[in-house]
Amino acid sequence: MKYLKPFLLCLLSIFAINTANAHCQVPCGIFDDEVKFNELEQHIETIAKASRLITELSSKESLSAHDHQQIIRWTNTKEDHAKKIIDEAANYFLAQRVKLDADHYAEKIELLHHIIVFSMKSKQSTGTDATKVLSEKVAAFKELYLHHEHSHGGHH
Repeated sequence: MKYLKPFLLCLLSIFAINTANAHCQVPCGIFDDEVKFNELEQHIETIAKASRLITELSSKESLSAHDHQQIIRWTNTKEDHAKKIIDEAANYFLAQRVKLDADHYAEKIELLHHIIVFSMKSKQSTGTDATKVLSEKVAAFKELYLHHEHSHGGHH
């Protein structure tokens, strides 16, 4: 029993830290769409670099313990950044920024769905195809979202 309280506090702290990483869903009204798109683009660059390095390291004739460790680290990094894209697409854009009455609503939702799917596919492989499509879908969404009228009404 004496270990239960510290364990629960630790678990709660981990949950709070993970929750703080995503944009809050309280009525703060603080948004910076350009920053979000820059972050998405950096995540894609990181995924591409990680995939390339995993492929390079894996192609060595003999892998050292350090090589194995680097492959694991790059794999974790690639998966973390893909998850961050999925989280931003869902928690920032879908939940808060793309309003039901927005211009080009269906197109935006479809692009966000593609972004989520190709982020997942980028986690599952080290090939360049999924990451290339992901980059294209983010660019298309950015163009549609930033350069066409969209409703800002009804901040959460």
